[in-house]
Formats: sequence, C-alpha cells, structure tokens
Amino acid sequence: MSVKSQKDRALTNKINERLFPMLAAKGISSIYALSKSINENAGSISKIKRGMSDWTIDQLDKIKNIHGISIDLIFGAESKGKTEFDMKGVKLRKVPVLGYAECGYPAVTWLDSASKVMDLTDAAMLVNPFVLIAKGDSMRPYINPGDKLLCSEHIEKVKDNTAVVAVFKSMPDTIEANAKLISWDRKNKLITLYSINTKYPPTNHLEDEFVKIYKVNRIIRDVK
Repeated sequence: MSVKSQKDRALTNKINERLFPMLAAKGISSIYALSKSINENAGSISKIKRGMSDWTIDQLDKIKNIHGISIDLIFGAESKGKTEFDMKGVKLRKVPVLGYAECGYPAVTWLDSASKVMDLTDAAMLVNPFVLIAKGDSMRPYINPGDKLLCSEHIEKVKDNTAVVAVFKSMPDTIEANAKLISWDRKNKLITLYSINTKYPPTNHLEDEFVKIYKVNRIIRDVK
C-alpha cells in the first residue's frame, strides 16, 4: 500500500498553516481542545496537524459550523451579495459565462460560445476573463456546485496550491475542463491536480495533455 509523502499533503499543510492560527485566535490553541470541540479523536487531529493524514469533509464542516471557520475563509473565497457597492464611477466589464467546469473527473464539454454574460467590477485588469459554473463535489467545501468561477489567462507562473481550471485535450473538436488545485513540476513537465475532497485522489499528467491552464481569480457564490 502506498503512503503519501509530505509533498503529497501540500494541500493539508496549506490548510493547517492558515487554520490553526485562526483557531488559536478563537481560544482553541491545543489539539485536545479542538478534538473535544468537534467530537473527534485527538490522535487523528494530531496526525493531520503533523501532515501524516488529511482532513475529511466532515471534519472541516464541523470546524465551520462550530467555530465559524470555513474553507472559503481559509482560502479567501468571496461571496456575492455580502457587500453593497456604490457603483458611481465604477467600471463594469462584461464577462462571458462559458458553461461548466467539472469539479471531479474531467467529463464535461467546453462550450464554444457564451450563453450569457456577467457584469463584474474586478475583471478590468484580467487577461481574457470568463466565468465557468462549478459542478461535482471534489472541491467541496472550497468550491461548491453552482459556484461561479472567474477565470483568466495568467501572465506569471501559477503558484502551487492555486485553484485552476485545467483544460484537457480530448476527442476531436471538444475540450474538457476540470477545476482543481495545482502542483506544477516545471523541470520535469509534470502537473498534479488535487481535490479538497479526499475521496478523489490526486492525478498526475504531462504538460502536453492540456490545451491550457487558467487561474481561478475569484469564487462567486450566491447567498441564499
């Protein structure tokens, strides 16, 4: 049975770097206090903190519900409708909504033409921006089904653990899109795509398997 290395747990380590200081600020400064508050085994939480195991969706949901710290907050995702803006003098940019990005295994056709557009205030400086709608559960609760992903071409190199939409080569005249977190070994031209949901294992790919990789600049979530 294969064992994940510390590098393979880059996502868990990134969550830990941001989550535990947030918990400490709320007075949860020990493994015991956290495990007791969310009714989890202290040994299991200790392994996660040491990078020996991964968070489960259930554990992250408990932390969100009990301590008010969500994956959105950890990674800085934004929600639509939280703030009202004075639109005077603000420049809107029409951004095409191109279809769906599968948050799971790549299995959706990239739409060639926009079915609608969105007027956004934060897209003026982006290169060829567009919006995709998330499907699937592999990135929950960071990216949920129905979330709108504001994507664009990137000029600089995409950093590891960044959310991206990877566009795969597939059958002739079709392109498949997949929303994931990325780890890019440029020396060996290898790309690893990660999910938040641990039931989806990381997948390794050669660079030439992709048509293009776009950066997810913002997650737009409707408040219900």
